[in-house]
Amino acid sequence: METIIDEPRWVRRGSWFGCPLGGALLGAGLYAVAGWVVSLAWFPMQGPFKLIVQIPRPWGLLGLIAVGLVAGWLFAAVWAEQRLIVTVAPGSVRLQRGKKKRRIEAEVTAVFKDDKELVLLGVEGRELVREKADLAEADLAKGFTEHGFPWQDEPPAER
Repeated sequence: METIIDEPRWVRRGSWFGCPLGGALLGAGLYAVAGWVVSLAWFPMQGPFKLIVQIPRPWGLLGLIAVGLVAGWLFAAVWAEQRLIVTVAPGSVRLQRGKKKRRIEAEVTAVFKDDKELVLLGVEGRELVREKADLAEADLAKGFTEHGFPWQDEPPAER
């Protein structure tokens, strides 16, 4: 039996809807404030805002909403590709980030989070793995301890 530690389902699925929606709202908001920004002589980088104001309605608004949707979708795709999935089984740990997979079957003497990184130490304190992980520390601790790995709440002291 193995334990899979991943972001919650609502985050994984919600990002595919929330990011494009947020991008579309930002595009619409940008269109809404462009005229006001152009009226402020002191505001820097007015060129893009002047360009937006010159695009006839409704094409400027629709264009910015479309750009926001695409940007949000691309953001969600990058987020999904960078997500770390940890699979813990007795005697082995698998890490997956996008298409890149890694399996650790060496003796693990300590597992902990060091700031935002998951760290697995081997014999003599040798670092086997150090991966950026936004996963909840409680979920990681539970998954590793269920399979007999030595979870530590804090990084061990330097030797």
